[in-house]
Amino acid sequence: MSIAGQPVVSPIYVTLEPYLTAVRLAPYLASMNGDYKKSIQLYRWNIAASGAMYEALHVFEVVLRNAMDLQLCAWNASQADPVSGAAHRHDWLMDPSRLLARLVPADDRGMAKQRAAKFLPKGSTLVHADILAQMPLSAWRFLLPDNDPGRQLLWRDALAKSFPRLTMTPRELVDAVEGIYRMRNRVAHLEPLLRTASVKAQMQNIRDVLKAIDGDVESWFSSTQKVSAELQRQPQA
Repeated sequence: MSIAGQPVVSPIYVTLEPYLTAVRLAPYLASMNGDYKKSIQLYRWNIAASGAMYEALHVFEVVLRNAMDLQLCAWNASQADPVSGAAHRHDWLMDPSRLLARLVPADDRGMAKQRAAKFLPKGSTLVHADILAQMPLSAWRFLLPDNDPGRQLLWRDALAKSFPRLTMTPRELVDAVEGIYRMRNRVAHLEPLLRTASVKAQMQNIRDVLKAIDGDVESWFSSTQKVSAELQRQPQA
């Protein structure tokens, strides 16, 4: 709707624009061909779509980290300290072998310990599961194989077992997790999800990675995820 060729600025846009900012609303306004009212509807849809994607990422990240952690614990316990000769503990976050200490920086582990300690009841002891829950998705992304010989060794000896139903190449797996990682950052930073082809691609990546871990988990995920329904509800210009 317009007056003398000028678009009518809706009251709700006028109310929200100072707080959401014109810069943030610009992609939504452009997607709606300058329709101010529809741009706010699209913004509201983006919030719902982001929430649905966050739920999907929640499942993905928890399943991925626990599948990888299971193998890392077993592998770490098979490694001997080069000085004392004693075997490391299963708890690789508290007692990492030399390779894991290099691949998972002390700062990342230290920050995870600090965050975990904040949630502990008074008098409780920090345990592996507490720290694991605070490790970022980037930690798992950058443990997967690349040109680094240490990551390649860790993949061959341990982490390949985390994906017993893997049908893609390790490189394709890394690319899939990288795409999901970038999508996670977009959602975490409240960025638009207006390029629905990219959202669909990352949803397929999530399904593929989960299926490589456990087909039943992937089936459950696919039957409960809400992203597909939100994409069908996306407002159109």
